[in-house]
Formats: sequence, structure tokens, C-alpha cells
Amino acid sequence: MAEFYDATGGGFFDAAAKGEELLGVLAARRKPLQDSPTPAGNPAAAAALLRLEALNGRADLREKAEDTLEAFAGVVTHFGLYAGTYGLALERLLLPPVQVVVIGEDNAADELEAAATVRFAGNKSVIRLTRAQVAGELPPLLAETLPLLPQLQAPDSFAVVCQGTSCLPPTSDPEQLLKLLQG
Repeated sequence: MAEFYDATGGGFFDAAAKGEELLGVLAARRKPLQDSPTPAGNPAAAAALLRLEALNGRADLREKAEDTLEAFAGVVTHFGLYAGTYGLALERLLLPPVQVVVIGEDNAADELEAAATVRFAGNKSVIRLTRAQVAGELPPLLAETLPLLPQLQAPDSFAVVCQGTSCLPPTSDPEQLLKLLQG
């Protein structure tokens, strides 16, 4: 943020504000938007900021992501197919985040994690925790969303699907988990 973020115009530059002297065309600081051949830095940064905000609740990260996407809103349509990463970041901004928390260390937990990740969703995060991690100190936003998680004494591995700050009952069945993620 300190080196690359443009607090005035929004978005991220591809070179730091200060540092080594750059020569020729490298001396011009740009704000990449076009995916070619790899995802562009600005929409990828916006998506990462939105994911971090969904995990830790820091509103300032969401604001920077919104500012970044807004900085390119007037020109993004000209990039068509080469603005796919921008579209994915915008989807992450507009759709409520979905978190799947898988608890366990055995094969059943592996199956639940595989079921949680089998289908793509731009706004989904899958978090795998051991029982020791659940018994310890949870990340603040997860502890706020699932305050009773440490008290759940399910004998088997299980998964919980949360959207925003509401969660569905836990499940130990990978097929049921797939149904919960569809609905």
C-alpha cells in the first residue's frame, strides 16, 4: 500500500514511488488493467483486498478495493475479454462472501475440503482448521461469526458454511456440503 497505492486517483502503480532510477519506458509508472497474458495487477489487488476484508473485517481494505475498481470503471468495457480479472474482482465486490470452515485432520476432513473447493465461486473462501486451532484463539472475524465454534464437540470432522455473518448448521457429509453450497 505504501509503495504502490495511488491515494489520489485510486488503483496501484506497477512501480514504487521511490527507489531505483528507472530508464526509458520503465520510467513511466503505469496502472495495469489489461490481462495479457497474466491477470492484471489492479483487479488482482482489488480481489485480494476484498478477500482480506472478508477474512478480517477491515473496512479500509474494502474502500481501497472499491477505489481501485472505480478508477477503471469508465474504461474497462474497452478491454473486453482482456478484463476478465476485473470482472472477477467486481463479482467479489458485489456478491456476499461465502466462507466454508472445515474442521478436522483426518480423511473425512480431506473429503469435505475437496467438496468445498470442487466448484468455483469468485466470492468463496475455504478455511481448514485443526481441532487445536479451533480450541485456541480464532481470527477475530471468524470468532465473531462463529462464536460457538470452539464449543462444538462433533465426534467427526465437519464443515460449516457461512454467508456474511450467518451460518448453516455443521455437516459431516461431503454430498450435503455440496448441496449447501448450491443453495
